Amino acid sequence: MKKPNINLFIVGAAKSGTTSLYNYLNQHPEVFFPKVKEPNYYSNIESEDPLVYNKPKEGVFYHNKIINDQAVYFSLYNTSNKFKIVGDSSPSYLWDIEASKRIYSDFPNAKILIILRNPVMRTFSHYLMNLKSGTETETDFFKAVKRDETTQPKVWGNGKVFLYKELGMYHNQVKTYFDTFKKEDIKVIIYEEFFNDLEQGLRDVFKFLEIDSCQNINIDEIHNKYSAPKNGLSKYVLQYKTKLGFIRNIAPHKLKAFFNKNVFYKEGERPEIRDDAKLYLNNVFKDDIKKLEVLLNKKLDSWKSQDY
Repeated sequence: MKKPNINLFIVGAAKSGTTSLYNYLNQHPEVFFPKVKEPNYYSNIESEDPLVYNKPKEGVFYHNKIINDQAVYFSLYNTSNKFKIVGDSSPSYLWDIEASKRIYSDFPNAKILIILRNPVMRTFSHYLMNLKSGTETETDFFKAVKRDETTQPKVWGNGKVFLYKELGMYHNQVKTYFDTFKKEDIKVIIYEEFFNDLEQGLRDVFKFLEIDSCQNINIDEIHNKYSAPKNGLSKYVLQYKTKLGFIRNIAPHKLKAFFNKNVFYKEGERPEIRDDAKLYLNNVFKDDIKKLEVLLNKKLDSWKSQDY
């Protein structure tokens, strides 16, 4: 199979706005992303959900897949040849520090987008996502973080450990890209700055990608809205959904979307992180933030404050 011209990788961090960035860029007429938002081809990750390993069906959108077959991965880009920017958006590529070398081996001239969020709030958002999906059963965030520190093995996605803190230790993750790719081909975006002035943030990204500053991007839609299990029964079902692989596999995509929207989840007010957890995590991340500031030659004072 012919190798596609993938020339953009959005590599993370997880829970730092990669879904929004994917959706904004995907609206641009010069940009192509596949229907699989996160193919995870270049990272070493696992999942307890057998369905993520299934070959994606043509024309169906999937948020997440684990694709290990090169032919399957390349086939995602069968219709990409007319686009100037051809991308892959997989946050696992930042966590797996070998991913940068694997990407470089195939696409040494690719541009790299890295979006980083205050690591404390990234951790909390990660926890809320797991609580929503049913993979996290501990209802106390602080206890979940402390439990996660002592659980082995530490492999992304295996359902036994969530890497709550590890995924926010950005310095070494970012450094591996700086050590592998040309610095002019890497753009590091600070989540809080980007979403505080989204229009300017997108203009900066378009300039980095050397594409037209498109004015027709819908930035009003909120991606990854906060939601939680609707009730105790839905929470129980979600907790064991990986055991229902056969039913999930044969159920029509629209039916699954209906159940997710109307039966399993409800939108609500996002919980606030407690001060004790915030203080603890601030101390956990402070040294890594200092090293990241040196690497990026950029002050990140807002991340070191308690006022967020």
